[in-house]
Amino acid sequence: MPEANLTISYVDLGATDQAVLKVATGLLAKHNDLHANILNKEDVSGHIVIVDVDNPDGQTFYNQFNGRSGRGMLILSNNALNEHRYPVLRKPVRVQTLRDVIFDLHNELQNSTKVPARQAPTSTAEADDADKKIKPFVIPPPVKLAELDNNLFFVLLKAQTEKQCMQIFCPPHSPLFVDPEKGIVATSASRETLRKMTHGEAPVISSTRLSDTDVDILAKGQLIIPFASVLWSAAVYGSKGQLIATHKSDVPVRLKAWPNLSRLDFQPIHMKLTTIMTGQTLTLQEIAQRFQIEWDVVAGFYNACFATGLLLINPTKAAAVVAPKVVTEKNSLFSKIAKRLKLG
Repeated sequence: MPEANLTISYVDLGATDQAVLKVATGLLAKHNDLHANILNKEDVSGHIVIVDVDNPDGQTFYNQFNGRSGRGMLILSNNALNEHRYPVLRKPVRVQTLRDVIFDLHNELQNSTKVPARQAPTSTAEADDADKKIKPFVIPPPVKLAELDNNLFFVLLKAQTEKQCMQIFCPPHSPLFVDPEKGIVATSASRETLRKMTHGEAPVISSTRLSDTDVDILAKGQLIIPFASVLWSAAVYGSKGQLIATHKSDVPVRLKAWPNLSRLDFQPIHMKLTTIMTGQTLTLQEIAQRFQIEWDVVAGFYNACFATGLLLINPTKAAAVVAPKVVTEKNSLFSKIAKRLKLG
C-alpha cells in the first residue's frame, strides 16, 4: 500500500458519514493520486479534521480549534452556515462533493506557506522598464446590457440588489444556488471550479429566480460558501473592465473602511489600491493614470468595494478609516506585501 500523504481526523461523525468518508478517500487515491489515512476516532491530529458541528463534541472542537495550526477543518452541518474561515458541507454528505473539498483543502494546505511575490525593481532603469510593461490607460466602451447578463458578477449584484434567490448556470459546471438574504451560495462545484467561474472563464448562460424555500432544499448536500466572498471574487477578477451601470470613472471616490482581506481573495495590487483609496479622494481615472495600474484591475476592485458597501462616492469631507482586525498569520503576510510595495 502506498504511503499516505494526507491524514484525516473526524469528530462526531455518524456511521453513514464515516462510510461516505471512506469511499471518498478511495476516490482520492484512484483519481487524484492522493493517498489519505483516516485516523482512529480518538486521534484528532490529522492534517484535515472533519467536524459535525450539529453534535456537542463537534461544536466544542470547532470552538476550540486553532486556525493558525497549519491544519484544515471541514464543517458538516444540517444548516447552511455562513462561515468565512472553513468550508462547510451541508448534510447529507455526498461522496463526490466530499472528495472534491478534501482535495481542495489539501492543495490549500500545501500552498499555504507560499506567499505570491513580485520581485521589486533593484534600479531606476529596471523600474522604468517595469512601468513600460503596464498596459496603457484605456477605459473600454460600455457593453450592451445583454452581455452583462452573461457576467457572473453583474448577475450576483442584481440578485443582491433585488434580494432575490437565484439558480445560476455556468455550463459545463454545476449550478450555483444563491440566497443573498442568508448570505450563502450553495454548489457541488469544487472551489477550484468556482474560481474559474468567478474569474470569468465560464460565462453565465442563464439564471432562474427561486424562492428561499427552493434554495434551502437544493442546498442540501452542497458546499456552502459566503455570498460576499463569491461576489467579491467575481467583481475583482471577472468584471472585465466594466463599471457598474451608471457609475463613472471621473467621479471622486474613497474607501470608508478596509476590506477584510483575511477572508477575501486578493493580490498585492489590491492591498496597494486599498492603501491609495483610504488615504485620499481620487477619481478612478486618476488612480489608474497616476499609479500606473491597469484599468481592468481598478474597475474590478472598485466594483467589489461598492458591492460590499465599502465606498464613499463623491465624499464631501475626509473620514477616519479603521482597518479590520485580522488573524496573526495575515498580519505577517500583509506586512511583507506592504514592504514589497513600499507602503509600510
